[in-house]
Amino acid sequence: MHVAGIVVAMLQRILLFLALTMPLQLLADESGNASVVRKVSGHYQYTAISDGADRGEEAFQLIVHPDGSRTMMIWHDLAAKDAQFSVLLRTARNFRPLSAYVSYWVENGYKGQTLFTVNGDRITARTFGPSGEHVQVLEVPEQFSIGTHPVSADGWHLWYADKLPATGAAINLFSVEASADLDKPMLGTLVAMPVEIVGDEVVETPAGSFNTTHFRLMGATDLWVTGEDRLLVRMVQSRFDREYLLTELHTD
Repeated sequence: MHVAGIVVAMLQRILLFLALTMPLQLLADESGNASVVRKVSGHYQYTAISDGADRGEEAFQLIVHPDGSRTMMIWHDLAAKDAQFSVLLRTARNFRPLSAYVSYWVENGYKGQTLFTVNGDRITARTFGPSGEHVQVLEVPEQFSIGTHPVSADGWHLWYADKLPATGAAINLFSVEASADLDKPMLGTLVAMPVEIVGDEVVETPAGSFNTTHFRLMGATDLWVTGEDRLLVRMVQSRFDREYLLTELHTD
């Protein structure tokens, strides 16, 4: 009887364990990859404002992770300048940069690749290309962003804009060298860019209608940004005769 009781008790524990864990397992299977909370992908079209001529396109995929950090992969085709950029960005929950990888083709050929890593108040760049190998270490403020030149993540430059003073406000942009000059290494320069919050606006695009916040950089570049992922919906640079418009958006 004693042995039978032990066996029954063990079976009861096994059944209880299965009863508790099977629903969790089923839930995990249904939710998919535990490293991915949300996926968003989209496409932009570049056109000339004056005549609607096609200038290029861009595609991105954004992944939101359980800790709130984000990874964005961007494929940027600037056909008007015979340039193609591949970019991988990582940010913390609040959109402060963690790292960036860039690989650039420009009209004169392959410009190179650079890995940027952020550790506290320092950013380190390691670049490889026709100009050789270079390392750069700079101090950066708490509030800053990395400008890699594709537009998909340009809304991330404004993650702290609402905390800036109403007058004389500026964002801190660590801008990557991306000219056609192959002798210039793909390092970065920290610049202050004046920013103005124009207001909340509804923007209609081929990808749908969006509630956005309208920002203006340097008095000349207008950006419309939407949602918790701070996605760019539209950008207009009148002085360069360029418009960037979201044409597709998909969320998983």
